[in-house]
Amino acid sequence: MIVVAAKLKAVEGKGDELEQEFRKLAPKVLKDPGTISYVIHRSVNSPNDFLVYEKYESMDALKLHGSTEHFKEFSKAIASLLDGRPEVGVYNELA
Repeated sequence: MIVVAAKLKAVEGKGDELEQEFRKLAPKVLKDPGTISYVIHRSVNSPNDFLVYEKYESMDALKLHGSTEHFKEFSKAIASLLDGRPEVGVYNELA
Protein backbone atom coordinates (compact mmCIF):
# COMPACT_ATOMS: atom_id res chain seq x y z
CA MET A 1 0.00 0.00 0.00
CA ILE A 2 1.09 3.54 -0.75
CA VAL A 3 0.31 6.30 1.75
CA VAL A 4 0.50 10.03 1.04
CA ALA A 5 0.53 12.69 3.74
CA ALA A 6 0.16 16.23 2.39
CA LYS A 7 0.27 19.45 4.39
CA LEU A 8 -1.25 22.57 2.87
CA LYS A 9 -1.60 26.08 4.23
CA ALA A 10 -4.34 28.41 3.06
CA VAL A 11 -3.78 32.11 2.53
CA GLU A 12 -5.10 34.05 5.51
CA GLY A 13 -8.89 34.28 5.18
CA LYS A 14 -9.11 31.56 2.49
CA GLY A 15 -9.35 28.46 4.69
CA ASP A 16 -13.10 28.07 4.21
CA GLU A 17 -12.71 28.24 0.43
CA LEU A 18 -9.96 25.61 0.50
CA GLU A 19 -12.15 23.39 2.66
CA GLN A 20 -15.01 23.72 0.18
CA GLU A 21 -12.75 22.69 -2.71
CA PHE A 22 -11.56 19.64 -0.76
CA ARG A 23 -15.15 18.68 0.05
CA LYS A 24 -15.98 18.73 -3.68
CA LEU A 25 -12.88 16.71 -4.58
CA ALA A 26 -12.93 13.95 -1.95
CA PRO A 27 -15.99 11.99 -3.19
CA LYS A 28 -14.53 11.94 -6.70
CA VAL A 29 -11.13 10.69 -5.53
CA LEU A 30 -12.76 7.92 -3.50
CA LYS A 31 -14.27 6.60 -6.76
CA ASP A 32 -10.89 6.42 -8.51
CA PRO A 33 -9.65 2.86 -9.10
CA GLY A 34 -7.11 1.86 -6.46
CA THR A 35 -8.01 4.56 -3.93
CA ILE A 36 -8.50 3.10 -0.46
CA SER A 37 -8.93 6.28 1.58
CA TYR A 38 -8.78 10.03 1.15
CA VAL A 39 -9.28 11.96 4.39
CA ILE A 40 -8.94 15.72 4.80
CA HIS A 41 -8.16 17.26 8.20
CA ARG A 42 -8.25 20.90 9.27
CA SER A 43 -6.20 22.08 12.24
CA VAL A 44 -8.14 23.02 15.35
CA ASN A 45 -5.52 25.54 16.47
CA SER A 46 -4.49 26.89 13.05
CA PRO A 47 -7.55 26.80 10.77
CA ASN A 48 -5.50 27.69 7.70
CA ASP A 49 -3.53 24.43 8.04
CA PHE A 50 -4.75 21.25 6.37
CA LEU A 51 -3.51 17.67 6.39
CA VAL A 52 -4.58 15.16 3.76
CA TYR A 53 -4.10 11.44 4.42
CA GLU A 54 -4.38 9.27 1.33
CA LYS A 55 -4.02 5.53 0.83
CA TYR A 56 -3.71 3.73 -2.51
CA GLU A 57 -3.38 0.09 -3.55
CA SER A 58 -0.25 0.81 -5.58
CA MET A 59 2.01 3.49 -7.02
CA ASP A 60 0.08 3.13 -10.29
CA ALA A 61 -3.14 4.05 -8.47
CA LEU A 62 -1.43 7.13 -7.02
CA LYS A 63 -0.21 8.13 -10.48
CA LEU A 64 -3.73 7.68 -11.84
CA HIS A 65 -5.06 9.97 -9.10
CA GLY A 66 -2.65 12.72 -10.12
CA SER A 67 -3.67 12.43 -13.77
CA THR A 68 -7.46 12.61 -13.33
CA GLU A 69 -9.39 15.56 -14.68
CA HIS A 70 -10.99 16.26 -11.31
CA PHE A 71 -7.59 16.48 -9.60
CA LYS A 72 -6.25 18.79 -12.31
CA GLU A 73 -9.31 21.04 -11.94
CA PHE A 74 -8.91 21.03 -8.16
CA SER A 75 -5.24 22.01 -8.47
CA LYS A 76 -6.14 24.98 -10.65
CA ALA A 77 -8.99 26.03 -8.35
CA ILE A 78 -6.80 26.09 -5.23
CA ALA A 79 -3.69 27.72 -6.72
CA SER A 80 -4.69 31.18 -5.50
CA LEU A 81 -5.84 29.83 -2.11
CA LEU A 82 -2.49 28.36 -1.02
CA ASP A 83 0.19 30.07 1.04
CA GLY A 84 3.23 28.36 -0.44
CA ARG A 85 3.67 24.94 -1.92
CA PRO A 86 2.13 21.83 -0.35
CA GLU A 87 4.48 19.58 1.60
CA VAL A 88 3.91 16.05 0.33
CA GLY A 89 5.37 12.79 1.63
CA VAL A 90 4.91 9.40 -0.02
CA TYR A 91 5.31 6.28 2.13
CA ASN A 92 5.08 2.50 1.94
CA GLU A 93 2.71 1.14 4.57
CA LEU A 94 4.61 -1.29 6.79
CA ALA A 95 1.93 -2.73 9.06
